[in-house]
Amino acid sequence: MRAVASAVYEAGWEARRAAYARGWLRPERVAARVVSIGNLSVGGTGKTTLTLHLAARARSLGIEHAIVARDYRPGPAGLGDETLLYRAACGESRVFSGRSKRLLAHRAAASGNRLVLVDDGFSHWRLKRDLDVVLLDARESLGREHLLPAGRLREPWRALQRAGVVVLTRAPRDLDVARVVEAARAWAPAAHFAVARHAALGIRLGGQSLPSGRRVRVLTATGNPNAVAETARELGFEVTALSTRPDHHWFTPRDAAAEQDAAEREGAVLCLTAKDAVRWPLDREAIGVVEVTWQWVSGGEQAERRVFEAESS
Repeated sequence: MRAVASAVYEAGWEARRAAYARGWLRPERVAARVVSIGNLSVGGTGKTTLTLHLAARARSLGIEHAIVARDYRPGPAGLGDETLLYRAACGESRVFSGRSKRLLAHRAAASGNRLVLVDDGFSHWRLKRDLDVVLLDARESLGREHLLPAGRLREPWRALQRAGVVVLTRAPRDLDVARVVEAARAWAPAAHFAVARHAALGIRLGGQSLPSGRRVRVLTATGNPNAVAETARELGFEVTALSTRPDHHWFTPRDAAAEQDAAEREGAVLCLTAKDAVRWPLDREAIGVVEVTWQWVSGGEQAERRVFEAESS
């Protein structure tokens, strides 16, 4: 039954693609350079981390920039977790959030920003982009995943032809980069390929770095929960348990208290990601936050050159 539903989904996607390809529908251009950071599938590939990295680079280059994000599953204040994270890192004036990325991009450009970074914008066909950056998890079997609802793909693999930059993320240190890039290049022959990983910095508790070797209970409501636990282990912590919730879940006080009690019974520190922490309803000084940063393995300089093309000159 899911296979049939996926076939219907693909037919709808193809009809939409054809409508844009033939000019029956036209994307809107805004008065700024627009770069989307997206992926083909549901689940975490590192879009938020890369977007934060690119925003920091734009700042260092003196480029007036903004981030556009949809408030997906907003919390009590009406804002999404990514919006809160971006605001904390970049400042409220740099972040435009709401429902329509097209309208938000117009607002960002009208505010004087020369570069607009669109979080999760690859499938937003109504907005004209100057560059699509698409992230793929390097550990997954490229080309084998299926469309929703049978699989996790939002668009078919051939949609990668629209990408100007393809980034293979979460690359393990023993990755055969050439082999993986060769496999992905079949879907995006004209794209520039780069490889990156999330570099673990540590776990911060109450403003201090938590010493490695401690026991930690990992709680996360992100798209790739196993990656969070793996990061904690890489940092030298003993993971007593991995507790998960659906992606973008807003923790309730009851939820939070139960998790803290469980961590106490295990003799562990309760640890979350930075994105989870903005959804935490209790004292954030009492939880550990897993800190990661973006790290290019290969192709990063050229990828960034394409992102900031015509803006850093």
